Amino acid sequence: SIANEALKKVDGVTKEDGIVKNRLGFNSLKNTNCHVYIDDNGLVSIDMVINVNMGISIPEVVSDLQATIKKDIESATKFSVKRINVNVANVNI
Repeated sequence: SIANEALKKVDGVTKEDGIVKNRLGFNSLKNTNCHVYIDDNGLVSIDMVINVNMGISIPEVVSDLQATIKKDIESATKFSVKRINVNVANVNI
């Protein structure tokens, strides 16, 4: 997905492959780290679960990731991004 490709552009984060999703209440969702929803107005909402490398500022890296995802989706598609929810599941040591 575009969002997962954007994840690769941001240093210090990796995909969460489903190990922790049950603890976050996402156990009813498919076993992916990114879920995209499009409402009737064509606005996109994204729920993403990631891991952050130790020593990285979580607020800064999440903000960078959200900006990168928004830019990539809006430049590659006709959709506007309404919100991007990023949940940090683990810190990679």
